[in-house]
Amino acid sequence: MKSLKYIIAGISAACVMTGCELDNFDGPDAQVYGAVIDAETGELIQQEIGTSGDAACVQVIEYGYAIRKVQQWKLMLNGEYRNNLVFSGIYDVIMNNGNFVKLDTIKAYRFNKGENRLDFRVIPNIRIKESVVKKENNAIVATFKLQYGHSIGQVEKIALFAQSDKNPSNSFNLAHVDVNIESDNVNFENNSENVNKVFTLILDLNSDEGKKLKAGQKYFFRIGALPQKLGEGIQAKYNYSQVFEIQL
Repeated sequence: MKSLKYIIAGISAACVMTGCELDNFDGPDAQVYGAVIDAETGELIQQEIGTSGDAACVQVIEYGYAIRKVQQWKLMLNGEYRNNLVFSGIYDVIMNNGNFVKLDTIKAYRFNKGENRLDFRVIPNIRIKESVVKKENNAIVATFKLQYGHSIGQVEKIALFAQSDKNPSNSFNLAHVDVNIESDNVNFENNSENVNKVFTLILDLNSDEGKKLKAGQKYFFRIGALPQKLGEGIQAKYNYSQVFEIQL
């Protein structure tokens, strides 16, 4: 024990003699924020949130390191994002894993000290149009239209998700109903044929799934549509409507 004390004392004395001091690197000095926006309508593109592979994010790679690691900045439910702990500098910005037609990598983009806004104007794989969700008798009824934005592929599935908080989605829901519509051939090629078609989803509150929601409680609902056959290596993700709040 005495030996340990002597060693520590020796190190302290050496630091005094040689002027040892703690590393004093500058901290994050930039804030980056923005949104994923439909390039044609100007609307925010609703997103999945959470830790699953369905959650989209902004990916960035900072210059100046021998090993360039990918950082992920999660998108919020409404398609916005913000990171207040960014080091100013030059980055590659990648947006190729969302529910929209992927963008080319933005090379050598500079984030300056202070506030930086970077929006992404994209084409969503699917647009959910004229959506309405309401309680009718003892059921939750959703009606909507679909518009396909991708150049290939089709809509595989439509769904209605219910949650006790404002984040209903495929990953987080207390109850849901979904329908496979592959046979309807809702895709880019025949989009004009389906533009006025109204789709309906019904969550019967007397069903096993519907009974998961309790009378007198407030719930949040969101319509989702899942594409498929988007091309090799492209991961399909749900596109979503806005969130609807209903008191049962």
